[in-house]
Amino acid sequence: MLIGENTDGAGLVRDLLFNLKATIQGQRVLILGAGGATRGILGPLLDLKPAELCIANRSPERAYVLTHLFADLGPVRAATLAELAGSHWDLILNATSASLSGEVPQLSAALLSPGCLCYDLAYGTGPTAFMRWAGSHGAARTASGLGMLIEQAAEAFQIWRGVRPDTAPVRALLMQELHE
Repeated sequence: MLIGENTDGAGLVRDLLFNLKATIQGQRVLILGAGGATRGILGPLLDLKPAELCIANRSPERAYVLTHLFADLGPVRAATLAELAGSHWDLILNATSASLSGEVPQLSAALLSPGCLCYDLAYGTGPTAFMRWAGSHGAARTASGLGMLIEQAAEAFQIWRGVRPDTAPVRALLMQELHE
């Protein structure tokens, strides 16, 4: 028998809730991108009962497919970046590959609600292009996917070994290493 697990969503949720002390319930959540990363995080995010979750993608067809697959889990809709005009979001997750090439999706700063957290699923030795964009346009906080990586690895370790390691020392060590 084969068993498959995806711990990305659980890792993201744990990073958001426990490390960043973010609130998802009742919040407006925007995910940029409709690829595999988004598919992996949708279920766990919708389990937290956001007021709304929108998937924005440059090819809307991919976002619409995901909304249909996950519609029974909560209020999820698809949009193009242009259709986001006039909307405001409490949490914006960048799940595009743009950060890997130092780019940022074409976004309006008006999307950021007061107190908005902008989270890039990508990570590196410093802030990603998306994090820099968000910070310069008034995001209250920014974070990279390093915390998600650490937490999803701990989730996988628990599945394989039956014990969940304490991630705080790993997080502190990696943060120190990356910022030196």
